[in-house]
Amino acid sequence: MLRRLTMLGGAAIAAVLLAVPAQAAPVIDFQTGTAGVGGTISWDGTNLIGNNIPIGQMNVSDADQNNGGFVVSGLVSAQNGTNAYGDLDFNTGANGDNFITITGCIAGMGIGTLNSAGQCVAPVVLMSGSFTDWQAGPRGLIAGVGPDTKNQLLLDAIGFDADLPWEFFGFSVVTPQTAMIPGGPPGTVVSTDIVNAPIPEPATMMLLGTGLLAAFRARRRQA
Repeated sequence: MLRRLTMLGGAAIAAVLLAVPAQAAPVIDFQTGTAGVGGTISWDGTNLIGNNIPIGQMNVSDADQNNGGFVVSGLVSAQNGTNAYGDLDFNTGANGDNFITITGCIAGMGIGTLNSAGQCVAPVVLMSGSFTDWQAGPRGLIAGVGPDTKNQLLLDAIGFDADLPWEFFGFSVVTPQTAMIPGGPPGTVVSTDIVNAPIPEPATMMLLGTGLLAAFRARRRQA
């Protein structure tokens, strides 16, 4: 009987696996791109605060569509002075002071409002979240993890329709070492890289439970 139950459970799990369509697991990477140096980061010995940090590039990989690099524009200027870029702001503090946001326009995906010259005049929130863990180093924020949400137009553009939370798991904001003196003047950000991806559902456990339930019902019918 146990052998039959095991076989029925395996068959049910296989059937469910075949019935569930595969969902791509895209990775979105926000970077400095061509923006160059800009924005500020400050360290009070406990928390890091970043303001008006330019984001000029978004890379998409492993998505159903629109993989590749896209220019991020916005209202933030950088030292190269040629364009205006997306805006990264964050605070690693506790409670209401713990947040991260990236705002801007992505013309290549039709996100945000641009004028006739192609300039972003009404940026939108591309990503927002909070820190659950982070690590500071001698040259800025070298690691960060936390949940975030994405702009729906961005998700539509990459063909990702699953209602799953996202998480940023790679974080690097590099600044001159003098900016990491507690209470010292804010430092200028040299480069930024934020990698994030959707948090997968516990699909394996769900499928296992479904398979075992089907096997149990079949066993009762045959009893």
